[in-house]
Amino acid sequence: MTDVSTDGLSEKSRNRKNQVLDAAAKCFRESGFHGSSIARISKMAGMSPGHIYYHFENKEAIVEALIARQENTILELFKDIAVGPSDEALSSAMARYTRKMVDHHMDPDFVGLWLEIAAESSRNPAVAKILHLSHKKTEALLEAQLQARTGITQSADLKKLRSVMHIIPIIFNGLSVYSSIWSDEDKTDKSVLTANINEIIDHFLKGL
Repeated sequence: MTDVSTDGLSEKSRNRKNQVLDAAAKCFRESGFHGSSIARISKMAGMSPGHIYYHFENKEAIVEALIARQENTILELFKDIAVGPSDEALSSAMARYTRKMVDHHMDPDFVGLWLEIAAESSRNPAVAKILHLSHKKTEALLEAQLQARTGITQSADLKKLRSVMHIIPIIFNGLSVYSSIWSDEDKTDKSVLTANINEIIDHFLKGL
């Protein structure tokens, strides 16, 4: 996974912080948010609870860092859209990343963690706020890249672009939910799935 933002920290501190996050992610996937105490996370990480609290105030802070790491992963996938060839259709630029997004959103480790955080957000206002702010940040940054890529300035086109920015995460988040309940017989060929998603995105991006 992409390293969480740790500006100003030494390499040792960054490694320790990511060690905590990896352990917490594993605990959340296996035991859920409420079943993952700081003591359990510290045992999984191979360090004392004091080391955990040195980096994170509480479990919500750990969740916030895990979500930030997810933000970085998603934005990394799309970082080159704004600087793509000027004669390339936006849907074609997006299509270059669809398979990576499919793989990412069907990865069992990602799905297990994301579903647990999403479930916790439905009953924990603090986690819900963290998730909401993360979504808005990611959406704004991706929209800025797409706007720079297309040169859109008309309000109607901007409104359409923002609508697409809602539709795309719906597609991939829905994929994560469904992939968690598919049996081996239900699983779709990823190449076919990628092609179908590209057709949907192309439809919504027509005219942009």
